[in-house]
Order: sequence, then structure tokens, then C-alpha cells
Amino acid sequence: MKQNNIITLTTDFGLSDPFVGIMKGVMLGINPSVKFIDISHLIEPQNIIEAYYTLKFSYKYFPSGTIHMAVVDPGVGSERRPILIESKDYFFIGPDNGIFSFIFENNPSVNVIELTEKKFFLPPISQTFHGRDIFASVAGWLSSDVKPYEFGIPINNPVILKLPEPAIEKGKISGEVIHIDRFGNLITNISETQFHSFISERDGKVRIKIKNFIIPSICKSYSDAVGPKPSSIFNSWGLLEIFVRNGDAGKKLKIKKGNKVVIGL
Repeated sequence: MKQNNIITLTTDFGLSDPFVGIMKGVMLGINPSVKFIDISHLIEPQNIIEAYYTLKFSYKYFPSGTIHMAVVDPGVGSERRPILIESKDYFFIGPDNGIFSFIFENNPSVNVIELTEKKFFLPPISQTFHGRDIFASVAGWLSSDVKPYEFGIPINNPVILKLPEPAIEKGKISGEVIHIDRFGNLITNISETQFHSFISERDGKVRIKIKNFIIPSICKSYSDAVGPKPSSIFNSWGLLEIFVRNGDAGKKLKIKKGNKVVIGL
């Protein structure tokens, strides 16, 4: 796979501080032809799992050879490793804290490099801003056709996150809310495939419950929902989503991430 000059950025740095701009400046100083795509800089601070889901459902929509850089790094300055991952179609650069776990779900033979070659870093290396001094610098050099193996040494034990999975038991599926988007929609970890497999064994007669709220059916569109009652839909990620038409389901139902969602009779 040939590298291209597209670099995406996913961070928890927000928009009010100069961190993202500084990283872009470092990369442009190495390769002025870089093209940046900001996936998100509003990841909840230190929330590796939120960054994981954001990247998992975004990375594959970019051209082959894209470099995905993610910096949600509560372990910055510690013994955690900086890594570069080369998969069949993409590159990933960031901390070895599980943020890229989704890559290993379907690509067990990807190439993982621990970043050890300091000649590709920006000195002096700060203990608090590896996004600037390691990850942005490496991304800039990678986009300039430096080969992945030149950045360090191969490793075979990257950190893998243990993520919440729905429990499929006799008579019910127990999942949870994994993300609340800016519209207040409640995104669960129950997939459309799991849902339809479950209801096919029950002649389609199931109900969805979150807290004390019962949601009777799945809508085909947001506009299908009637009134301000909570409704559900399968979203663009293929996951069950609970929403309130033209409203904020998170606030209306007083739901937080981690709250249980149960599908049963």
C-alpha cells in the first residue's frame, strides 16, 4: 500500500486551545502538501472508548493510504508505547492504549511498529505533548514516503480494549448506551444483526426497555416517530439508537452512558 498525503485527526483537545493547530504546523513543516481532515476534536477528555468508536465507524470512508492519527492519551509521558499500525488499506498513529483495537478485530495480521527512532521525533520531547513531538512528526514523515519499518521495531502485543458487549440470554438481549451524540440520541451496543436474529426466533414480538420507558417498535426514519415519546431506529453505524423526535433523548429520559437497554418479550 502506498501512503497518500491525507492525514485525519481525532483528539480530545477541544477547539479553544492551540494544540491541534500546533500539530498541523509540525506536519506541514515536514510535508507542505499534507491534506488534513478533522474527524473530531471533541472526544470527551481521556475517553479512549469514545475515541475507539469514533474511529471505528469513520476510518474506512477515506481513500486507501490515508494516515489516521488519534491522540486521546491519558498515559502520555508514562511507559505506554507510541505506535504505528499498517493495515491492508490504512495507517494509524497514536498511543498504544487500545484506541485502535478495532483494527485487530478483522485484521489480525496487521503490522504494528513501536515508534523508537528518535530522528523522526521533534526535539526536545515534552512529557505532556507527544501529539506534537512524536505522533505529528511521525505522521508528517510517513506522508513523505518514509517506510513504516524505518520508524521503529515490530511488536506483537498491542493493547486491546475490553469493550462492553450485549449479553444474549434466554428471552432477552441486555445491552447498554455507549454514546450520546450532540442531538441527544442514545446509541447502544446492540447491532441490527443481533436484533433481527433475536426477534426472528420470537415472531417479531419484542419490546425495548430503557429505565422505565418501553419503546414498542423500530422506526424507519426519525420522522416516523409520533409525538415526544422515545422511539428507536437503526443508525448509520448499524446500531440500535433511541431518540426523541426533534428533541434530546438523553436529557428527556435522564440517561447516561452505561445505562442498560433490554430487549425482551
